[in-house]
Amino acid sequence: MRNYYVQIYEYLQRFVTNIVILDKKGIDNKNCRLSITDLLILKLLGNEHKKKMFEVMNALNIDRNTFKTIINRLISKGYISKTRCEDDRRAYILELTDKGKSFFAEAINKEKEILFTLLDDFTFNEEKAILKFLVKLEMLNK
Repeated sequence: MRNYYVQIYEYLQRFVTNIVILDKKGIDNKNCRLSITDLLILKLLGNEHKKKMFEVMNALNIDRNTFKTIINRLISKGYISKTRCEDDRRAYILELTDKGKSFFAEAINKEKEILFTLLDDFTFNEEKAILKFLVKLEMLNK
C-alpha cells in the first residue's frame, strides 16, 4: 500500500458522511431549506432551461413518487413552474421561475468562488492529479 491510501480513504469517508448530513439538514437559502436533490434539480433546469418532468426524473435517477414530492415542494416554494407540454398533452414541462433563476445564478457563483479559492493553493500538476482522480471516480459509475 502506498503512503497516502489510508488518509485518502479516511478523508473520502468523512466527505461522503458530511454530504449525507448536509442533505438531511438541508441547505439554507433565505429561510428556505433545500436538499441536495432539490439543488440538483434546480441546477439541471438552470443549465437546460426547460425540461420534461420524465427527463429530469431519469437524468437524476429518482423514482416517480419521490420526484413528484420534491417537484411539488419546489413549486410551492416558488423555485420552479410546471406547465403542460404543447406537443404531448400527457407530459409536463418544468422550468425555473425568476426566483429559481436568481437562486441558480447565486449558487453557481458561490460554488465557483469556493472552488477557485481552494484551487489557488494547488500547483498546475496538483490540479492535473485532482482532475485525473475525479475522472477515475466518475468512471466507477459507468
